[in-house]
Amino acid sequence: MEHLILLGHTTLRLLLAICIGGGIGWERARSHHPAGVRTHMLVTIGAAVIMLLGSQTVGEFVGTANSDPARLGAQVISGIGFLGAGTIMKEGRSVRGLTTAATLWVSACLGLAVGAGQYIISLCGFAIAMLALRLFKFPRFEISFLCSQQGDCFHTICKTLDLQEANISNFSSRDVDGEHSRVRFELYLGIHQRDVSTSDLLLQLSTIPNVSSINVDAL
Repeated sequence: MEHLILLGHTTLRLLLAICIGGGIGWERARSHHPAGVRTHMLVTIGAAVIMLLGSQTVGEFVGTANSDPARLGAQVISGIGFLGAGTIMKEGRSVRGLTTAATLWVSACLGLAVGAGQYIISLCGFAIAMLALRLFKFPRFEISFLCSQQGDCFHTICKTLDLQEANISNFSSRDVDGEHSRVRFELYLGIHQRDVSTSDLLLQLSTIPNVSSINVDAL
């Protein structure tokens, strides 16, 4: 009977860990970030398993030195950094992936809370983490233009984006061919309006003269 109760508690905690990790991973995946649903699920499950292992084996080391079960959880918090580092990419003067690295760390912490049986802490932490991710999310885009070099299209592009309260970063330009005098502009764009979509941006930018092609990718 005791083993069945233990099995039930363990299963419940691991299922809750899957739901919490999957929820945070879903938010990252729908925004096309490198660490998605499965990665966050595995991080949360692994952290929960470590915490369960510490709590279930502490009795075997009673009376010995350094028998604190929380020490295993502490190693999870510090060790998750290698996964977070893999999601951080430096592009020009900006850095991408910091939020995803933070969500991996938060997922590990929530997994530890679930493994310890602290359901209220883990559920409240999950709800507030999702609120922070959704409430303070602003659209970011990678945009590529092919323009006629003679035209003043870059000035018009900047003026159009300025109307959207956009923040331009990592701007670059290069000549495509000398014969037709065409130039390709590439830039990253952060917009301080939540309701701007890729189609809205394409519609506005398509009216710029001397632009032969536009490519917009949401980040």
